[in-house]
Amino acid sequence: MPEISIVIPTRNRGGEAAQTAAAVLCDPVDMELVVVDQSDGDTAFQALQPLLRDPRLRVVRSAQRGASNARNAGVAATSAPILAFTDDDCRPEPGWASKLLAVFRENPGAALVFGRVTLPTGADPDGFAASFEPRERFQRGSVPLPPPEGELGIGANLAIRRHVLAQLGGFDALLGPGAPFFKAAEETDLLIRALHAGYTVVNAAECEAVHLNVRTGRDVRRLHVTYQFAVGAAFGKHARVSGLGGLRDCARWASYYVRKTVRDIVHLRRPRPGVLVYFAAGALFTFRYGIEPTGRNLCERAGRRGGQRAT
Repeated sequence: MPEISIVIPTRNRGGEAAQTAAAVLCDPVDMELVVVDQSDGDTAFQALQPLLRDPRLRVVRSAQRGASNARNAGVAATSAPILAFTDDDCRPEPGWASKLLAVFRENPGAALVFGRVTLPTGADPDGFAASFEPRERFQRGSVPLPPPEGELGIGANLAIRRHVLAQLGGFDALLGPGAPFFKAAEETDLLIRALHAGYTVVNAAECEAVHLNVRTGRDVRRLHVTYQFAVGAAFGKHARVSGLGGLRDCARWASYYVRKTVRDIVHLRRPRPGVLVYFAAGALFTFRYGIEPTGRNLCERAGRRGGQRAT
């Protein structure tokens, strides 16, 4: 059994996936690396083929769609007790997997680790890509407030103990890139569930990956709207399945956005009430879905028709 299993989802970005896989494989650690390929053709497999000389790498084809489905498929195809995830538009720094393993060894109580995510050197200062700069090492108990008030790690650089992910129910396939409506926040959902289950989360600045996909222009606004809507869905779902604790977390976030809007008005800054509107809309929109019998993930309601699954 390898020490760590690493999963990279990809769809129609074979060249990028190959570069990410090559960056991961530079680490000599005892690993297994699975690229879950949801592409329409075989270009991703062809791009990855030169790397398949390394026996640690495998490519798994999946007809499903969505990053969460891909990660769940990668988990099912691997065996190590530690699972790590990055994306095909990210480049982990040298020694990334070894450093993640070191964090788990040094912190036996850690269940989930979020690594640092930075932007490439020379990135457009007006552009945007999701990033994460850890300040507090440990997170326990209550769910943090939105950045910059709190800290939220992102799925481009995370690792988790296999038994913890199984206990939490895996990634919610109706959250995350490629999902029908909620195209982000699958890692926020995982963080919320981990904290409410009493687990310790470590934010590890020493485990770094660079996020290359910097958006500009109108794409930035669309990305913010998409993210806020999905985060609202994660908290709305949580309010439905976690009782008073979930309702309290949802209310804390909504209250934070109200206070921020008021502060902006008082200090003559442009208020952004849309942040609260999209958050609330996402939370309410979760009622379009049911909750799995395990009480952890969203699912189609019985009798609904028509292609809303993230497949």
